Amino acid sequence: MRFSQSTALAAAATGFYIGAASAVTAPFCPTDGVCFEWGVPEASAKVGSGDIFFQLKAPTSWQWIGLGIGTQMDHSQMFIMYQDGNGNVTLSTRPGANHVMPTYKARNDVTLLAGSGVVDGNMVANVKCGNCTNLDLTGQSSWISAWKSGDSLDSTNPAAILTQHDSMTQFHVNLGQASISSDSNPFVGSSSDNSSGGSSGGSSGSSGDGDGDSDGDGGAVSGVTTSSTNQTLASAHGILMSVIFVIMYPLGAALMPLIGKWYIHASWQTIAFLGMWAGLGLGVTIARNQNVFFDQAHSRLGIILVPLISLQPLFGLIHHINYLKTQKRGFFGHLHCWYGRALMIIGIVNGGLGLQLGNAPTRYIIAYSVVAGVTTLIYLASIALGWSRAARKEHQSKQEYASVAQAS
Repeated sequence: MRFSQSTALAAAATGFYIGAASAVTAPFCPTDGVCFEWGVPEASAKVGSGDIFFQLKAPTSWQWIGLGIGTQMDHSQMFIMYQDGNGNVTLSTRPGANHVMPTYKARNDVTLLAGSGVVDGNMVANVKCGNCTNLDLTGQSSWISAWKSGDSLDSTNPAAILTQHDSMTQFHVNLGQASISSDSNPFVGSSSDNSSGGSSGGSSGSSGDGDGDSDGDGGAVSGVTTSSTNQTLASAHGILMSVIFVIMYPLGAALMPLIGKWYIHASWQTIAFLGMWAGLGLGVTIARNQNVFFDQAHSRLGIILVPLISLQPLFGLIHHINYLKTQKRGFFGHLHCWYGRALMIIGIVNGGLGLQLGNAPTRYIIAYSVVAGVTTLIYLASIALGWSRAARKEHQSKQEYASVAQAS
């Protein structure tokens, strides 16, 4: 099923009817201009299943808006709205995945209704769902919402690629307070419709109150929590760990062959080591807040990688002590060197998995790849320089030995 311009126009042409006396919820607006409303026909509420209506509305300054049924993204039923580039909206139905971009899956029980489109600077999607599950149609049900600012997607493709949301909200809706007498679109030809096409202000208090709820919702929405803090933590985690693994560790490793001062190398890597643990702490906090700890490759690999790297200072210390005694690299010297190189590569790869997990924009992926490539070249050049110096030193030693032998 394709939700786009044709669907919205067809619905508008055939369905401008007025729902009977309705009592849809007042708009719930978790952030400026992003609002949701619900309506449940009495017949559906009576049997506990059947049609349910809801509306997504947001200014066109938002790239996409999502509403989902469930307590979290994983296993949720998601409905995502964005502009189609022709003055209408595309509605994309997507089953929620485990904090990765959900992919489109057509649903024959979901219809984009009359009144949908771009109205007075707002995207509006009036939706009927005939088989939405995990809902208590006479009591409270769990919902989530998310939004992303940015340039319009201008796509009629319901499978369009989405970048990660700016923030998300978890909340409960008492659908018992959204009863409507008729199984028909409650958002057209009603007071709700009058507010749908206008600005995000109005008597409904769509600017939201102090708790993230909307004034005048009659208590239909409760238990509101937001994840803007998690988004900030995720950005901090990504930036910090990228700097550590893509810049600091490779350049710190290059200091030994380039400068040859062990204490500069050790000091640099110690700073990186402490920063790595701080980044891990941020990552664990985010994963626990989102209930995805150790649930995907990025977090699993990170949890394993950091303790393995924690052995590096020990190997380096043993190597240094042995080198002072023998003036040779020895077993622990080679172990410290190659073990560290392997872990740096794994760390850079895991950073790429993190970018994938966060649905990072292409420009961030390009920047990460370019910086990683540059530091890798610097590190490889330092290795080549180290080998060259070692070869010259060995050659000089042989010449000196030969000179001493001839003199004797």
